[in-house]
Amino acid sequence: MATNPNLSIDQVQLKVHADDWEDAIKVAAQPLVDSDNITDGYVNAMIQSVKKLGPYIVIAPGLALGHARPSADVHRTGFAIATLRDPVKFGNKDNDPVDLVVILASVSDTDHLALLQKIVAFLNEPSNLKVLRNATTSVEAQKIVNQINGGN
Repeated sequence: MATNPNLSIDQVQLKVHADDWEDAIKVAAQPLVDSDNITDGYVNAMIQSVKKLGPYIVIAPGLALGHARPSADVHRTGFAIATLRDPVKFGNKDNDPVDLVVILASVSDTDHLALLQKIVAFLNEPSNLKVLRNATTSVEAQKIVNQINGGN
């Protein structure tokens, strides 16, 4: 049975620093590690996927969607969002540099699709991307969380 995970304010980081693309994935995923949704093994799997397959996770200008296959390294389905203070390059000539990193972690393919639908519905709206990129306060972050979770 699929769950319908919600984003929490603890999983949103605004204007954080990352040294490079690998660090951006680690930083963005840290709230999921801290809450025991995922292990460091899942973070490493995301990084290895990019090293093996290239920067396919950079799905739109400035936006990376970090994920890996469901595995034992995912304890609970969830996602996290980080905006970067200084954009980093992932090696995607069309969509670099990246200033927005979304991490998806799911225990099953069904959960993965449910998560993807939720985040894509939010990210498909250009005004939402602008609000997210410009957010600097916890109040703004909470509004984004509410909107992604289906509220206002």
